[in-house]
Amino acid sequence: MKRARAAVVIMFAFLFGGSSAEVAVQAKRAIDRHLAAEEEGSVGDLIALEVRDAAGELVARPRLIAAPGKAAQLELRDPEQPWHIRVLLRVVAQREASGDLALSYELALPRTGVHSRGDVVVTPGVEQALDLGGELTASVFSVPVPSAAFEAYVASEHEARVLAVRERS
Repeated sequence: MKRARAAVVIMFAFLFGGSSAEVAVQAKRAIDRHLAAEEEGSVGDLIALEVRDAAGELVARPRLIAAPGKAAQLELRDPEQPWHIRVLLRVVAQREASGDLALSYELALPRTGVHSRGDVVVTPGVEQALDLGGELTASVFSVPVPSAAFEAYVASEHEARVLAVRERS
């Protein structure tokens, strides 16, 4: 009887010990996934384009978040005529070992006749001129998402909107 009792105790210890070890392994994996999700740039990169005409007037300002290595697309349509596209932006972003961002882009502004595509390397947080050809000028800006730079960008955009509303009042 003592052997059977000892065997049962050992079996329960093994079962509970094994399952608690599995719980610990699963918990560590979950914590590692959570920490990886909070790493700078783990979601992707904010790509902000600004297109201006020869007089300096803003023509378009498309922005999107591109996951690394995956194609991202933004299509803005005319609300009154949804079959007309105002702005089309397609981007594939790849992070380089240097920390810079290699972008393959396609930009179409059908009303102005602009259709441009190309490749550019952008340093995150630094605005860079983009050659579209013709009389329009463009600049591209990127920051990793999530990051302190992204939070600062969102805060500055919000502040600019609040100031614009106050000026209209």
